[in-house]
Amino acid sequence: MKQHVSQRAAQDDYHAHLIAQGMENAGADVFAVTNDANGNIVVYCKYRDSIDEGWIDRKIREEVSAKAAYYAAA
Repeated sequence: MKQHVSQRAAQDDYHAHLIAQGMENAGADVFAVTNDANGNIVVYCKYRDSIDEGWIDRKIREEVSAKAAYYAAA
């Protein structure tokens, strides 16, 4: 089965966690969270052909939005 690799940049550790959770919610497998040479946090995932990168992005947005709405309501 062919796998694709994708990455997304995070603003901080908590944002990286939300990105990773969104990727997992989309059906992708998160395999690394690293810092690049400039100290930026990058989250990596692999996913099957049946999963679209747009779907991954949508699930990341949902995860980030859900947390933001939760904290705004508190």
